[in-house]
Amino acid sequence: MFAGIGSPMTHAIGMGLRGEVRVEELVHLESFFTDRGSACIVDLCPLAHASVHFYFQTRPYRLAECNNVMAREIAADESFEVPPGVRRIGAAEYTEWSSIVCQAFSEQMPVTDEAIAMMSATCKASEAWIAGAGEPVAASAMDIHDDVAHLYGDATLPSARRAGWHSALIRSRLAAAQQRGCRIAMASVLPGSQSHRNYEHAGFRLLYMRVTLVRNLENS
Repeated sequence: MFAGIGSPMTHAIGMGLRGEVRVEELVHLESFFTDRGSACIVDLCPLAHASVHFYFQTRPYRLAECNNVMAREIAADESFEVPPGVRRIGAAEYTEWSSIVCQAFSEQMPVTDEAIAMMSATCKASEAWIAGAGEPVAASAMDIHDDVAHLYGDATLPSARRAGWHSALIRSRLAAAQQRGCRIAMASVLPGSQSHRNYEHAGFRLLYMRVTLVRNLENS
């Protein structure tokens, strides 16, 4: 579970991947969110047990977004060319990193000090990178669990798009994941987006489409 940027919303992830989930458990999950003044946002995997799908089909949820979950293997002898202008940030640079990410998505959400601070606090446990020829214009992050690297936080300022920075950040994180002994890398992207194409060019393949469902407080 994690907080949404610039809002009190919270996500529920991974339900039903280990078998049937009782209705009482799902009601309790919703109550955890609504009791705290949060809408309930669910990232639903199509591989989840049928009991989970049935529950959300019979409740007032709306479809908010679809994402393609992609993955690729990382070979131990694979070579990743990391271009100049890309570097991993230090602990004191997460506010700058968060500002780049928020500005890159300013079409969908306003850039506020609160949003930047929340992003910075949420992502400090991750490894993060910035890129640019001089001033940073792109950013990304990575989490590692066991031998799987999760690549996320991909963001490029509108004025710097289609200059190769996103692809460079993908290669940089793959190189770092390889050094950490990871065998698999994964990422979630909007279907048909430039990000989707860049990940495909980097060897990622589609695993499944994940849907995001939302139940607002007024619909509870």
